[in-house]
Amino acid sequence: MNGRVRYHSLVDLYNTKNRFGLVSKLLHWLIALGIIGLIWLGWWMVGLSYYDPWYNSGLELHKAFGLIVLLLVFAKFCWQIGNRPPTPGAQLKPWERMASAGMHWALYVLMVLVPVTGYVITTSAGQGVSIFGLIEVPAMLPQSETARDAAISIHYYFSYGAIALILGHAGAALKHHFVDKDDTLIRMTWGKLTGR
Repeated sequence: MNGRVRYHSLVDLYNTKNRFGLVSKLLHWLIALGIIGLIWLGWWMVGLSYYDPWYNSGLELHKAFGLIVLLLVFAKFCWQIGNRPPTPGAQLKPWERMASAGMHWALYVLMVLVPVTGYVITTSAGQGVSIFGLIEVPAMLPQSETARDAAISIHYYFSYGAIALILGHAGAALKHHFVDKDDTLIRMTWGKLTGR
């Protein structure tokens, strides 16, 4: 095949040993966009005054989308149980493989802890979370000011940690694409594998 890998069709739902399938790609990019949007929304909300018309609306959007992202993360975990991710590219150095694995595990922890602590903050007074008025996720934990205060701190600091990890993750992918000129980034997009 002239040293090139077969073009990956949009209808290839499952991962292969060299490439992520459509479901993995959609979950990855939906979660990524959701997290970036939630971080921006959270940052914007803290600057609003109590009397701003978006003070309550922004918070309701943040809570609803936070739970949606958590649901997508759960779907991603379930998908990966039956559909293993591709093996790391052969071009990666041993330290790059270790750094990549560590980065992914740290991101997974944050993708769970940040929305879960948001849920604890929201439900600490005993009220559930409404998702656009369609579904009410009930409060399932006992009311606790101590738990609420701890959740606020974790949510705040881990959100900033997520920013650092996202920048590192994106920076590494761009470095592989533009500097190393390998297929690391292409495997998670809809581009063509080059077999470089």
